[in-house]
Amino acid sequence: MKKSIILIAVLFVTLISCKKEKEEEVVTATITFNTPSANDTIPFGAAVHLTGTVSGSAEMHGYTVTFTNLTTGSAVFSEVHDVHAANYALDYSWTNNVTDTSVVKLLVDVEKDHDGNMEMKEISIVCLPQ
Repeated sequence: MKKSIILIAVLFVTLISCKKEKEEEVVTATITFNTPSANDTIPFGAAVHLTGTVSGSAEMHGYTVTFTNLTTGSAVFSEVHDVHAANYALDYSWTNNVTDTSVVKLLVDVEKDHDGNMEMKEISIVCLPQ
């Protein structure tokens, strides 16, 4: 009888102390580009000015901005930001210095959490040589 009471007490304490783990919140992110517009044509020597916002439903864990010349396959601009925030303002410039007419992809890649969940948005523009 004494063993049964002890066993019941142990089970009761175990049940009370077990807590359901809080489910991780799924972070969503919306990336908006204000400038430039997709397929804009940028003359040689002009600034390509990427502006916009990233709005998250909770704290995010950073982002990368990359401009890639798809004609040559090389990155012409890249910045990594390890910033923990729910919102980011985008404001980046690169001066067009291509030697041949080139398609340049502007990419923003957001790390929504430390589990590797990402959100990305890209547009392409046309850059003209001198």
